[in-house]
Amino acid sequence: PDIMAVAKGLGGGFPVGACLAVERVASVMTAGTHGSTFGGNPLAMAAANAVMDVMLADGFLGGVEKIAGYLHTQLEKTVSKHPNVFSDVRGQGLMMGVKCVEEGANAKLSGKLMELGLLTVLAGDNVLRLVPPLIITEAEADEAINLIDQAAGMLGGGNGDG
Repeated sequence: PDIMAVAKGLGGGFPVGACLAVERVASVMTAGTHGSTFGGNPLAMAAANAVMDVMLADGFLGGVEKIAGYLHTQLEKTVSKHPNVFSDVRGQGLMMGVKCVEEGANAKLSGKLMELGLLTVLAGDNVLRLVPPLIITEAEADEAINLIDQAAGMLGGGNGDG
């Protein structure tokens, strides 16, 4: 694309926005033709700069890819263990989801997980979404997987193999 708006992750949780454009588009965006509530103020730019320092550090994104692969594999194992609750794993990177079999099971599962101490997000198509931070550790991923397994078991989703 010739132009793209970015926000959310750019500030690591701090409100910030930016607009990326190819030179021919940027050349017509002169002062007064574009505005942004959170783009350009000194605090927002300092936050974005700190986030970029971390994300561009040697090995950081490789570590994110590694833990994302690990979590995806563990989710697939949990999904196969509970075929009455889950049908598949979706997503890319650390934004993942598990599709639930029974309509509304994603909401039931999310409630059980909240009781157990794991926050999740509901998504369309009966999906329970997981959006851990980029700095999640393998131990934290294991803890989340154990809680998902436990909650799925509470919904009666085992296949008898234990």
